[in-house]
Amino acid sequence: MARVSAVAQDQRSVHNPLVLGTFSSTSVRYLRGTLKQDYVVQQNGYGGGTYNHWFQVNLAQPGWIIVTKAAAPRPQYLQISTYDLNKTPIQGEEIFDADSVEDGLNRAGEVYIPYLDTMMSRQSDLYNTYSRWRLDRGDDRYYPLSDGSYLICVSSTRNEPLDYEVGVVIEFPPTELDFALEDENGIALLLKETAVDFTKTVNIESPVTANVTIGSNPDLPNGFTELTCTVNSGVTVTVNSGSTWFIGEQIPSAQADEYIVLLEPVDGFFDTVHDHSLSEWRTAWEAQHQQDDRFPAVFAPLTNRL
Repeated sequence: MARVSAVAQDQRSVHNPLVLGTFSSTSVRYLRGTLKQDYVVQQNGYGGGTYNHWFQVNLAQPGWIIVTKAAAPRPQYLQISTYDLNKTPIQGEEIFDADSVEDGLNRAGEVYIPYLDTMMSRQSDLYNTYSRWRLDRGDDRYYPLSDGSYLICVSSTRNEPLDYEVGVVIEFPPTELDFALEDENGIALLLKETAVDFTKTVNIESPVTANVTIGSNPDLPNGFTELTCTVNSGVTVTVNSGSTWFIGEQIPSAQADEYIVLLEPVDGFFDTVHDHSLSEWRTAWEAQHQQDDRFPAVFAPLTNRL
């Protein structure tokens, strides 16, 4: 459903932007307008209109704001700027360009750049909190924006009327993780690990220099190696059916009842997985627009999964 405002965009400025809303879940918006100057008699003189249209997005929790130009007439003459209202004075925020991190291919078979046209976060002065687990290797500029208010300014670089169409997606990090379990026998198991019970576990030191079979002793059906394990060339480790070999960090006995799931994501994992789901975006659009207001095609190339 289209948003109706009592104040026209040509009467707005940085001080009274059009507020698109306060968001805590995925939302898809499509902004249309005309940037131009009017030459009419007004109360305070002669003139009117504007070459800048201002919009405000309020994030109720950390998330990303994605902005993209549509194939409207002459999009090359459009300039999109973003600003962080949570700082004094107002701080301009950069938007990731094509030199952002890359990750495989999108649905169109093109190089997928997860943060392209996304507003940068600024949570660090050095952007060097390195983490090998993250797609961005810990560069804080790729982190979700903090909750708060942000401005989007659509501007014309020409001194002539210019129609524009701009897509805006507000996304948030996922809160759930799905495990894909496959078993050729039709039985899929998800193991939950407590503290290592060394009364039933053989401790395998790294590097492994001699052949080892886990489960050969029925009293020690499982194996454990701290953090990582190197198996020397020509040496094998055999895990018998029904036995397990756990390589990782020991869970302290005090946390044994918490049932930590094997392969549980590390801290910050949900901030880095920045997939764009076409079905999720469509669902968000349909929930906020009338049935005859079709999902704009400009968003589809930005997604990388159904």
